[in-house]
Amino acid sequence: MRELHRRWIYLLVALALSVPLILRVSVPPARMRAADRAYDLIRDVEIAPHQIVLMAFDFGPNIKAENGSQAEVVLEHLMRRRIPVALFSLYVQAEPFLKSIPEKVASRLMAENPGEVWRYGEDWVNLGFRPGNFLVLQSLARSEDITAFFGKDAFANRLADIAAFRNAKTVKDIALLVEISGLQGMLELYLRFFRAEGYVPKVVHGCTSISIPDAYIFLDSGQLSGLLEGIAGAAWYSARLRKEYPRQEADEAQILNTSLGVAHLLIILLVIVGNVVAVRSARRGVAQA
Repeated sequence: MRELHRRWIYLLVALALSVPLILRVSVPPARMRAADRAYDLIRDVEIAPHQIVLMAFDFGPNIKAENGSQAEVVLEHLMRRRIPVALFSLYVQAEPFLKSIPEKVASRLMAENPGEVWRYGEDWVNLGFRPGNFLVLQSLARSEDITAFFGKDAFANRLADIAAFRNAKTVKDIALLVEISGLQGMLELYLRFFRAEGYVPKVVHGCTSISIPDAYIFLDSGQLSGLLEGIAGAAWYSARLRKEYPRQEADEAQILNTSLGVAHLLIILLVIVGNVVAVRSARRGVAQA
């Protein structure tokens, strides 16, 4: 055991990660109370005919496993409730996900619910990547006509002609902000600049595991109304969706969370075995001396 080459350890970890992914195995995730708050908010939020929800995808391919899973489960919840969602990003690497994620969710929902249709322009709108960082948020918050502010969607369609945006006028018509990001300081930009006189939106945030401690500060202060903590938060949110909508199949969030859990258990086991072997070898050496 002491001479076990590290490449065998890497192989075991790779197998522990890949087998649940290949077999699409999922086990019930641990409860995440902050994700419960996000779920309850979106489940109970009332949307007037002129209101929309804004989702910001501020993540790239390197953190898609966590942020992408969070974006999928929250967007699925909103689309199940037929709440119109406007998607946009301040981060250029997120641009492909603004198109692929809602299309994936819509396809899954239509396969699950034959006869129902989720349409672009009615259920979601892709506003694309918007350069300018916090200046975009400042200008949006001050705009008297957000349809004119954005002008066109990512496919050059006039927002004034799109059903989901037809009645939205100011930032106060954005009933909820969902910000998904693992970038340092991105959440703070929204909390600081995405507000208007007499209006502070409810905010749900999805963060990577490494940035959870920073996000808890804003959750405890009340600036966040809900939080999805890494892949575990996305998996618990997905499990609650599955409980409310039993026909939902296990999605990537639950499968990825299971895969990581199996790998973590393997690492813990290897640490225990390694320490046992080390202690026994030390005792044997003392006895021989």
